Amino acid sequence: MTPHDEQRIVERMKALKSPVQIALTGGSDQAGRRLADFFDRLRSIAPIVEKRPAPEEPFRSPALILGRHANIAYQAVPEGPEIDPFLKALGVAGETELGISTELRTQAGSIELPADLVLFISMQCPHCPVVAAQLIEMADASPRLRLTVIDALLFTEPAGAHDIRSVPTLILDERIRWTGQIQAAEVLRQCIQRDPSQLSASSLRQIIESGEAARLAGMMATHGSCFPAMLDLLTSERWSVRLGAMVTVEYLVDEAPDLAADLVAPLWRRFDRLSEPIQGDVVQVIGQIGDDEAVACLQKIVSADYAESVREAAAEEIANRSTN
Repeated sequence: MTPHDEQRIVERMKALKSPVQIALTGGSDQAGRRLADFFDRLRSIAPIVEKRPAPEEPFRSPALILGRHANIAYQAVPEGPEIDPFLKALGVAGETELGISTELRTQAGSIELPADLVLFISMQCPHCPVVAAQLIEMADASPRLRLTVIDALLFTEPAGAHDIRSVPTLILDERIRWTGQIQAAEVLRQCIQRDPSQLSASSLRQIIESGEAARLAGMMATHGSCFPAMLDLLTSERWSVRLGAMVTVEYLVDEAPDLAADLVAPLWRRFDRLSEPIQGDVVQVIGQIGDDEAVACLQKIVSADYAESVREAAAEEIANRSTN
């Protein structure tokens, strides 16, 4: 931050009546250190900013997690014109109106399916602050929306992974992309009218982590298909993510067993590439499904050269099926 940026922040933060909290999630690389240095400086010049404990499994890292729903992640060190959107995320009114209309705020509040929005910006972009401010206001209106603001020049790895060639670029659920003149009304329309079967793994995970595994199973039953991103959750490296997905499958087996059976073949295709702990959990999922194809997969596991714990788990699932 320049001295001018610091002075603007100090003056604007005087409008706050109560402390605001920001979580700093890990990261020891250069970008992570830049975020940590910015956060420390922000707290030193604005003591009203408090450090919130970082979530055990943050949806972005390294990042500053802020907003009243803790659903806005900054992978950026705001400076110059980008300070206004950042302060808006903290609940500080702007010097100029950069937000969305009351009608669009109402529409944002009606979003039913979780949405994962990633906005790539640069500090030199004249159009980025307007887009960032509008999306931040949408995220403020809807706890189901997760917004990540990424400085493409500071966080080069995600920018490269998404082939970012210009800013602003906005990506919804890893599928829908806007570049340049981004209209908030169009973004909202896509968030509201999406095909639930095309939800990203991040969005499905939001549903599960909100305690709505049964709702997700019901959505798949109503849609008549297992959402593809479920496979990513069931084979995630994170145990807690796999557990939530396994609970969802339990509900799906009860509600639509034939539909749950559609998971067996794609899980089996991934099986050999999975680590031993994940294989053990997949065995449990296949055992829950328990149709003829599932039992055949379990029998293959028992007779193949897998880890002993995995083969034992498969044998136990077969035994459980024979006694039920």
